[in-house]
Amino acid sequence: MKFLKISINILFFSVSMAIYSQQITAENQQIWVGYITQSKISEPISIWNDFHWVPESFFIARTGLTLHVNNALKTTSTLGYAHAWFYPPPGNKTFRPEHRVWGQTTFSHQIESFRFFHRIRYEARFRGVITEDYLQNEFNFNYRFRYLFQTRYFFKNQQKGQLFIIASDEILFNAGHEIKDGFRLDQNRISLGMGYQIKNVTFQLAYMNQLIESNTDFSFRMNHNIQFLVFHNFDLRKKTQ
Repeated sequence: MKFLKISINILFFSVSMAIYSQQITAENQQIWVGYITQSKISEPISIWNDFHWVPESFFIARTGLTLHVNNALKTTSTLGYAHAWFYPPPGNKTFRPEHRVWGQTTFSHQIESFRFFHRIRYEARFRGVITEDYLQNEFNFNYRFRYLFQTRYFFKNQQKGQLFIIASDEILFNAGHEIKDGFRLDQNRISLGMGYQIKNVTFQLAYMNQLIESNTDFSFRMNHNIQFLVFHNFDLRKKTQ
């Protein structure tokens, strides 16, 4: 397990250094807000919903059904659908819609006050085609693969809620015949922040550095995001009397 953690850290450090050494053509400051819920409907099954909004960039609503596996790594697998709307570039008025079929598997484990979380996500993306600022009745299609590694450190001797520091890195790749070279880096997202967990609600505030590769060359644009997320767990199972 120690070797695995060291290997993952070296991998992300190497990839990040290679990415951040590339040409940055534009930088933006953004606010990113999100609301993520998990509603347990039976012991092994829950409903996933999440909503994210970045003004002047995108809005996405995602839903899915999650299977919880009772093992040491607290494994979950989710399959669902998402719909997104992407803001038009300056001077245009047409939003780009996107339909996504998505699935993910997560693992988590804990060592003393540190909690580690891994997420592998697959997305099939049907992106609306826009020609001369008019939405066409057709879609581009590609796949996207994502891997997230996250660490939380929980402070000790807390009486009510749980205060923690969080650090994460997520790397995203596009694939498909419409992607240059068939397989291409899409984004790298590095986050650092703090959170507070109380009962079934967690609040998280972080800075996210989001590096996005151009679809046509090897230049990048960078977004500096202030990200505020709320995680809310519900238990919809009938209580026994």
